[in-house]
Parts: sequence; structure tokens; C-alpha cells
Amino acid sequence: MTHANAIARILLLGAAFLLSSCIDSREEYWLQTDGSGRAELTYHLPAGAAAVHGGESGIRQMVTDFLAQTPELTAATCEVATEENRLRVHISTAFESAMDIKDIAAGDSLKALPAAASALIGEIAADLRGRTLDFRRSIAASEALPGAAFLPASQLKGHRMTYIMHLPAAPIESNATRTEDAGRTLVWDIPLAQAVNDPITTRFRMNVPIPWGIVSAIATPVLLAACALVLRFRKSRNHLPGGTR
Repeated sequence: MTHANAIARILLLGAAFLLSSCIDSREEYWLQTDGSGRAELTYHLPAGAAAVHGGESGIRQMVTDFLAQTPELTAATCEVATEENRLRVHISTAFESAMDIKDIAAGDSLKALPAAASALIGEIAADLRGRTLDFRRSIAASEALPGAAFLPASQLKGHRMTYIMHLPAAPIESNATRTEDAGRTLVWDIPLAQAVNDPITTRFRMNVPIPWGIVSAIATPVLLAACALVLRFRKSRNHLPGGTR
């Protein structure tokens, strides 16, 4: 199971909105022991930058088309609204299984997104050995926002890129800027000025908890079958010559 792959297609959608140097992004994910999860993504960008893609209605249509072509995302909703001179885009979605989303480069939905999407989704790697999951994501924001590093600091000040992971258990280790909820929530809160100068890397290592609900669902019929075999064996012995009746 790779939780990283499970959220990769969702990240593509978010990356489509990071089209200007003066943006703010917040990506928040809740991951379950069975590989399912949900996400809440919120982006603020200048209305002028959104105008390149048709403004409020154009962005909304782009999101709608993407969600329609991505059946792995369920219960998906999108809100697009203009607040003063900023466009606010909020996406809420869920995924039933991390195993359903492995090849993020496949499908026409990816081709419909702006070229900056691939740069801002970055490189995602996950390695599951036994029950230990190693997750790593690297994002080179400067490749998607060329020239942003040369903008005045005052233009970048106050803008942030924030990534939050709610895990089913505290990881063994991570490079999160802070943790919450007894270590189960990892937060990477990166100033935009830092993001455009140095690649962002989010990583953690954790033991994947055993999904006891699934174990129980599997174990119960197995246990019943074993009991039936034992009773059948005892019954057959009782009917053998010399057996106890």
C-alpha cells in the first residue's frame, strides 16, 4: 500500500491553481489504516492570474472536468469564489483505496491541466517494506513559478505553502516543521519566499497500523471454518471402530 500514490492525483488538481508568485496554498489530508482517506485543499491566487484560464467560471469548469474524469476521487465538491481581488478555490474529496491510484501519469484528466501542475506535484516516492512505509515528496516551486525568486521580498511576504498530514499513527520519524495530536498530525508550513528558492521536501517513515476491522472480517469465517473442521473430525472419529460414541 502506498499512501503517497493515493494522494498524488489529488495533488495534481491543486497544482493547477498555483499559477502566480503571490499565492497561498493549504493541502490537508486524512489517511486511514485501510488506505482510504479524504482531502481538503484551499488555494488563494490573484484574480488576474485566474483570468488566463477564464476567471472564476473557467477555473470552476476546469475543476469539474478533472473530477468527472477521475473516478478514483469520490464525494468530490469544488467551490470557487472571488473575494476582493483574490480567487479562492476549495476542493473537498475522498478516495476509497490507495491501491486504486498508482499511475498518476495516465489518463486524459492529467493532460487537461496546466503544465505547471507536473512541477508542483513534484516527485512522490513511497516504499512499503513489511509494515514500514517510507514517504517522500519533493516539490521545486521555482520550476512552476519562474522568476518568482527575483521578486521583491515584500511581494512574497506573508504568503505560505502549507501541507498537513493526519496519519493513523505517529510516524517513526519525519521532517515536519511541527507536529500535533500526539505526533499523528504532521505540518509543513513553508513561506513562499523559501519555497521558490529551495525545493520543498516532505517526508516521514511510519509503521502502518493493522486494520483490525479487516483482520476481524477475514479471521471470523476462517475461525468458523476451522471449528467446523474440528467438529467434523471429532464426529468421524466417534464413528470409527473403537471410537467413543
